[in-house]
Amino acid sequence: MKRFVTLYLLAVSYMAFAQKPCSSCDTLPPYKHSIMFQFNRAFDDIRGIPDYLIYNVSFEDGLEQNYYANLRYGYRVHKNIMVGPEMMFFTQKRFFYKNILHVTSFKVGGYARFLVNRWQVFKPYADVGMSYNYAHSKYTWTENYQPTDEEIQRYQPYNFHHFDSYIAPGMSFMIWRNHINIDLGVKFSPFKNNVNSKMFVFTWKLGYNFNCKK
Repeated sequence: MKRFVTLYLLAVSYMAFAQKPCSSCDTLPPYKHSIMFQFNRAFDDIRGIPDYLIYNVSFEDGLEQNYYANLRYGYRVHKNIMVGPEMMFFTQKRFFYKNILHVTSFKVGGYARFLVNRWQVFKPYADVGMSYNYAHSKYTWTENYQPTDEEIQRYQPYNFHHFDSYIAPGMSFMIWRNHINIDLGVKFSPFKNNVNSKMFVFTWKLGYNFNCKK
């Protein structure tokens, strides 16, 4: 996985610096507002993608059932800086031998995006964010299994919460005179990511940029 991250960052850097400077970037409409979202099936490991898409491995076969969503608003305070709030939602369903773990996580926070506005189509960026994370976990038992009193006591529902932070470098692909942006990046966090239990995860976003009518 570390090799994939390294190759991705090298490819992003190459695409950015191989371009010619954009002479019309400063003349494009200076959109002040942006709405971006993400919703997808998440996998604990990259190997889960072919299992899900090609081999039709199901939850009953041991493949985790995870979903991730992100919604954010951005306000451009400078042509290279955007700030705003964001919300993140994550659900996880993991199958064990006798029980099933259900995790629901909700994050609320803010972010700042530093954007290199030198080229027209490809724009490198780096997001820095901080959020408050609240999560609830509970267990249910597999069908036809009767848990013992000890197991019921051991697998009690529980809540946890903490502050989280991250940095996410990537590349923004701009289309339709910068109205639409498609972001591809890697999110790094000092806390293990609850999407894949690692300190980094690939991320994408689709955004719409606009100005309010006067």
